[in-house]
Amino acid sequence: MRSILSVFVLFLSLAFVGCKSTGSAKCATCEKAQSVVTSVHKQHAECTRLTVHCSMGGTMKACASTAADRVGKASDKEDMQAVQTNQPVVLDENGAFDVTVPIAMKDGKPTVACGVTVKGAGMTKEQAVAKATAIAKAVETGLGGSCDCAGGTCCK
Repeated sequence: MRSILSVFVLFLSLAFVGCKSTGSAKCATCEKAQSVVTSVHKQHAECTRLTVHCSMGGTMKACASTAADRVGKASDKEDMQAVQTNQPVVLDENGAFDVTVPIAMKDGKPTVACGVTVKGAGMTKEQAVAKATAIAKAVETGLGGSCDCAGGTCCK
């Protein structure tokens, strides 16, 4: 009986290697999304932080970010607001603009938010939104136009 239990525990361990589990047993870290975020960030020196927020277990969480401490954490209200309203949300942060852009449309509604913080020196709010939107679209393209962490399209 102990050997059957040991095999079962080993099987479960192997099944979840590399996946931080949330309360709903869905990935909190998404390798594909993280790879896209890292790649897009490297191409944009004006971007100081880049985060992908997606739905996991009925709540929005950061599934990939250049700020490692954000990954797996609940999304901020402005991130959820961008998805709910299908409009960018802009926060003026001392010398930078934090712009959350809704992306990954499904049935005419966004399913993901892309948080883009850009250096604000010499940039208007409108210019920051345009720059952040272009960066978010590059992330969306890298994700293949969709991101369903629960379904695994970001977590592969």
